[in-house]
Amino acid sequence: MRIVATSDTHYPPFVKRFDTFMNPVWDPTHVPIPDGDVFVHAGDLLRMGYPNEWDPALEWLARLPHKHKYFIPGNHDFHLQVYPGPALQQMRQAGVTVIGLPGNDHYASVKLPNGMSMLGLPYVHTMGRWAFSCTKEELLAHLRKVWVANEHDIVVSHMPVWGFLDQTLQDVSTGSRIYRDFLNVKKPKVWICGHMHEGYGSVEFNGTRLYNVAMCNRDYKHVNPPMIIEV
Repeated sequence: MRIVATSDTHYPPFVKRFDTFMNPVWDPTHVPIPDGDVFVHAGDLLRMGYPNEWDPALEWLARLPHKHKYFIPGNHDFHLQVYPGPALQQMRQAGVTVIGLPGNDHYASVKLPNGMSMLGLPYVHTMGRWAFSCTKEELLAHLRKVWVANEHDIVVSHMPVWGFLDQTLQDVSTGSRIYRDFLNVKKPKVWICGHMHEGYGSVEFNGTRLYNVAMCNRDYKHVNPPMIIEV
């Protein structure tokens, strides 16, 4: 199965510019999205999280050709936190399944076409007023609920695992130590994240392949192509 994964687009990468009426001018060659069996977006679809960013983002997702499309929100995606009901309905209409949205317990994880289980974790901890921010204790309680009862082959978290693809330009790790503890114990086959724009890349640790698929760099320019993950 071929997963096409990206995150931190912060605005649709098909939008190259806007006309004089602030309508998006679509250009599918701006950042090509490869075809595949499954498309995964690991959060920060929006830039500021304002409602006027929502419609172009939905239009971009709806245009993608993948049969199975999944979205795990990030800390910029306020629209899903403030308007979860309408947002979920609009995502479904665009052909996208949202995974991990708090309160939507039936979609904490999903079964992929090849039978693998994929867990979605939008949470960032100790980030104040950002969307999906929680305390470390709250995150630990959630993980015990969704992971202890069920095993998962693939994890998609917006925040990286501490020590892997999570460093700032000053080489400071900013990932989650709680995720690191669960990685050490559960050993999923694949862990996909974003959030840290500087961390784009992949690494293997103890049988798990980790990917940071952030598309934007620190200047919010679309510079990193989506990653192809074969599972």
